[in-house]
Amino acid sequence: MISKINIFFFLTLITSFSYAQRVVGYYPQWVQGNLHPSDIDYSVITHINHAFAWPDNDGNILHYDNMISQSITGAVHDNNAKILLSLGGWGNSWGFASSTETEEARAIFIDNIISICENNNYDGIDIDWEHPNGYTQKNNLSAFISELRQAFNNLYPEWLITMAVPVSNWSGQHYDFNSLVENVDYFNAMTYDFHGSWTDHAGHNSPLYPSPANDPDGAVSTGFNYLANTRGIPRDKINIGLAFYGKQYNAIDINGSYQGEVSSLLYNQYEHYINNGWDYVWDNVAQVPYLRSTTQNYIITIEDSISIARKSDYVKNNQIGGLMIWALSYDLVGNTQKLINSLKTNYLRVNINLPERYSLELRNYPNPFNGNTNFVFQLNNDSDIKLSIYDLNGKLIKEINKYRIRGLNELRWNGRNEMDQEISSGVYLYILNADGKTSSNKLIFLK
Repeated sequence: MISKINIFFFLTLITSFSYAQRVVGYYPQWVQGNLHPSDIDYSVITHINHAFAWPDNDGNILHYDNMISQSITGAVHDNNAKILLSLGGWGNSWGFASSTETEEARAIFIDNIISICENNNYDGIDIDWEHPNGYTQKNNLSAFISELRQAFNNLYPEWLITMAVPVSNWSGQHYDFNSLVENVDYFNAMTYDFHGSWTDHAGHNSPLYPSPANDPDGAVSTGFNYLANTRGIPRDKINIGLAFYGKQYNAIDINGSYQGEVSSLLYNQYEHYINNGWDYVWDNVAQVPYLRSTTQNYIITIEDSISIARKSDYVKNNQIGGLMIWALSYDLVGNTQKLINSLKTNYLRVNINLPERYSLELRNYPNPFNGNTNFVFQLNNDSDIKLSIYDLNGKLIKEINKYRIRGLNELRWNGRNEMDQEISSGVYLYILNADGKTSSNKLIFLK
């Protein structure tokens, strides 16, 4: 049973708890000169995806020059965040098919992944294969992810496997999500590029809702619905993508026809246009703005602090696992990052403040969860730790005893009790005893 000393804290947690939010930021090689890893706002960013490396046809790992350095991974770890190596990306996915087509090829590819992660202190791998095509590649991708998970479990069970995924059936049909969801920690939904040079009208880059309402090209909401409801990915394993860039069209107005090429503009390229020869227009249906030139037939579909706030609310209200940013530094204007600041204001919530003797910076993610959740905590000294999980009646559900070294630590739990039975949906409370301190928090399990 729960001791009396913890009852007050549990009651406080039930009424005032706010779950830890996951915010993944892609950190491409070409922005490293603009945004040093130590200057990333880690009060917002929890996970860095270092982009891009990629496989060649033989499963060797290639990457951009001057990209990979232990000083980068070290800077991220110094700020208590995780950094994953992102493989692939648009234009760099050509080697996936041959690197995954046989068990032997996959073994070579996986060995090379483990080596580059080991040698450079990455916390796992992000797969951005754009995109598998056909039944064979679909099955090979699932086999590769399953074998990669097994290899990680054997050597580094704390390492993460994540994936960037499409949000419609056009490419999504080539992903076996029923298989992938068993081995992938979370999915980064590419909820942007809904319109561009491939569409017949000048639509929003990343509308929260379709505008007009019958627009078949989709939106963040339809993309989430596809992944969560059509394809069955647990919502706590989904990160909604945020585009820190927009698109410029030679068009009179939104949703109209356009001429010529469609170009991309980063937030820090179009931010100064607002009310400077361009009218700011809010689309109340899409819940995003766009800019319209006052002198020429041009529009720019954009993201701003308000639309980021709307998407933050959508993620919180729908209990979605987190957010993903493409890409860090794209909103950097001088020393200010307005879109990052909007996330800080509108998405992140302050967790409860416990007295110092109870402070181990304890949290878990994803939360709510289905499958696995990860407990994260900070130790000032090497210590034996005891993590106890209770139901709201005070019954002990699971106890985990480990020895952990000082620094940021993580424990994974599979949502099963001492009898190795899956727990029921509901609210659970957990206590961490470590290093002479005690900390408490709450988690939610959803089937």
